[in-house]
Amino acid sequence: MSKIPVFIPGSVHGALPNGTRIKKVNSEPRDGHSDGDQGTVLASHGPVEAPGLGPELFYFVEWDSHPNVPVGVLGSKIEKLGRTP
Repeated sequence: MSKIPVFIPGSVHGALPNGTRIKKVNSEPRDGHSDGDQGTVLASHGPVEAPGLGPELFYFVEWDSHPNVPVGVLGSKIEKLGRTP
């Protein structure tokens, strides 16, 4: 039997739309991806209570380096590709 990654589909008003190309920002040493890594938004949820950060949107992302593996990430850890500060 093959293993199929599972995530909860959804889209929250005001979130990056599903299918949006993103990059990783604000990396910490324990994070599995580094600043600049790219991926695609699969779903958004929330807001959720992030310890020490307050309410945040939560995303499921498919990183280019790990296709077909949905990964949960806080909204403060990603930004839309091409976005300027």
